[in-house]
Amino acid sequence: MPRPPASMMRRITQSTGIVMASVLLSRALGLLREWAVAHQVGSNAATDAYYAAFTLPDFLNYLVAGGSLSLIFIPVFAKYIAEGAEDEAWHVFSTVLTFMGIVLVVLVAAAEIWAPTLVRAVVPGFKPSESARAVALTRLMLPAQIAFYLGGVLSAVQYARAQFVVPSLAPLIYNLGIILGGLLLASRIGVTGFSVGVLAGAFVGNFGLQIYGARRAGARFRPNLDLNHPGFRLFLRLAIPIMLALSLVFADDWIVRWFGSYLRPASITWLQWGKTLMRFPLGAVGQALGVASFPFLAQLYSERRFDELNRTLDSTLKGLLLLLLPISTLTMAESRPLVHLFFATHTRVSALDVNSTAAALVFYSIGMFAWGAQGIVARGFYAAHDTLTPAVSGTLLTALNLPVYWLLVHRLNYVGLALASSIGIVVYTVVLFGIMPRRLPGYPARAVLIFFAKAATAALIAGFVTWRLTEWLGTHIGWSSTLGSITVLAISSTAGLGLSAALAWILQIGEVRALLKRSRSATNAIVS
Repeated sequence: MPRPPASMMRRITQSTGIVMASVLLSRALGLLREWAVAHQVGSNAATDAYYAAFTLPDFLNYLVAGGSLSLIFIPVFAKYIAEGAEDEAWHVFSTVLTFMGIVLVVLVAAAEIWAPTLVRAVVPGFKPSESARAVALTRLMLPAQIAFYLGGVLSAVQYARAQFVVPSLAPLIYNLGIILGGLLLASRIGVTGFSVGVLAGAFVGNFGLQIYGARRAGARFRPNLDLNHPGFRLFLRLAIPIMLALSLVFADDWIVRWFGSYLRPASITWLQWGKTLMRFPLGAVGQALGVASFPFLAQLYSERRFDELNRTLDSTLKGLLLLLLPISTLTMAESRPLVHLFFATHTRVSALDVNSTAAALVFYSIGMFAWGAQGIVARGFYAAHDTLTPAVSGTLLTALNLPVYWLLVHRLNYVGLALASSIGIVVYTVVLFGIMPRRLPGYPARAVLIFFAKAATAALIAGFVTWRLTEWLGTHIGWSSTLGSITVLAISSTAGLGLSAALAWILQIGEVRALLKRSRSATNAIVS
């Protein structure tokens, strides 16, 4: 299949570099955020209540499609820009910001009033003291959703203008707010200090800073409620399927916390820490590629350049799989030294916490490639103004996966929830990928499957060898100290990545060969 034009891929690569740097820093701060929790509070019923307190605010954000806002708004905005109707684009922007701002204020106020009842519904297994703590933390964090949503609209405008720097700073400031809130306040008000940081970080980074970024992108805001405008109706048409759906992408954390509330204290915390570690490389690769590529995919669809859209989507998906497959198997192989390094250094975490979090990380990492791939595949649908297909298929599969959560949590305890999560996201990704050629005719699905088989084979072999090497190094060097874990991880990761690249070369994965060829050319150019 012909490659997408070099100019388009160069723009995506440059944008990906900006977003990836931000995501890497954000994920690093996210790990530091969880380390701060482990350092200040440890793992216990209080931390379970803290993590559970995110459920209602997250659900509220989901009800207004806040997590998918850029995916919904960018195609609408890009449509008017492509038609040369910039004034109309800003008019729709103003309508969305005005109407949804009012909706958010009403929803947050209602959630504040009924928080006790709603929290008992989402974590029914909590004891009364845990439930009361979760209610208080929930009420404190709920207003942050207003900042997230309005800031999301402001960020979407900047993405549509191919301006990624200011939006990329939002998660950094948000995480810094949580860390500072915990470190400065936890000694006096306990885990509540982290919730104060959530509120401060959201309003400063996700809202206040994005006002500056949107103005820099030329945003023109005039409050209005022109709800009959075709652009606003298109926005609602794209948003409503996501608002009404319950895709596993959004519902997984809620389901895990619901079942986890019936398990022993700290179970929710172990699962949260394991998933946070899994999300570090996932965000750096999957989120960066998805965020950076989507404005260009939406632009190609609006300009009806469908062949180029398919080629760009194909290259993006293959690049993601090439990176995430070996990273996922290496993460599983190195799970215990990884957890020790990030959570057991100068904290209140015990050996039980390390082993329990490592087990959760292994089962979550099985689905790492699917968490990344579904984001790219879904964006193919969203770029084509189709939010209904991912929403309907995601909701049906989430419902079908509920018995899997129930069965595995009874068979495997808390790690069964992590395994059920991975099974669900893999099935969802496969189904969505199978449907995609019908929505985007000409998409080379068969070539991607062959690519996946080769890359997965290389990753599995490299992962097994890395696991054996990690176990051997653990016996001879030991990873129960900071220096030991760094040494073990450095040696085993270098060996694992090198072996994965060699196997990819042997299996004739063209993308690896092209990458190495470009690297040699760049090196020769520098030398000469």
